[in-house]
Amino acid sequence: IDTPYMTREEKEAIRASGEEMPTVEPYEAKMGECTVSLLDCVATGQQVALDGSIVLAPKSISEQERHRNVMLSDGDVLLTDLRSEVIAQGMKAEYSAHSGYSQLVVNGNIIVQKDQATGKINVEGPLCEDFFTVRSVVCGQYVTL
Repeated sequence: IDTPYMTREEKEAIRASGEEMPTVEPYEAKMGECTVSLLDCVATGQQVALDGSIVLAPKSISEQERHRNVMLSDGDVLLTDLRSEVIAQGMKAEYSAHSGYSQLVVNGNIIVQKDQATGKINVEGPLCEDFFTVRSVVCGQYVTL
């Protein structure tokens, strides 16, 4: 991985100003025994002579700011496990399974719904202390890149 991708004009402007070329350190996170990281790169067209590998350059910071976070879990996130954690936080939680989705109703006003086909989890409800506590429990199941 090379320095961030820039146009020829951007590189010349940095060299002319005497600044150093910016570098990008990839963010890494542990998932069980594995280390994962998110790379958002551009193929530069250059090749390494020894093995023919193509050089990748990270996108410029302004381009990287546009991508959304990627959330990874170590296995399937189960609403029954979330229910246990929510109850441990001192809240009431009712689990129910329906055709195509399952859901938790927390304290009668926060709904955590999981689509069985995609695994996508949504947290819905009024913006109150309970909502942010439940959202924190859900987000705690993931590593964010």
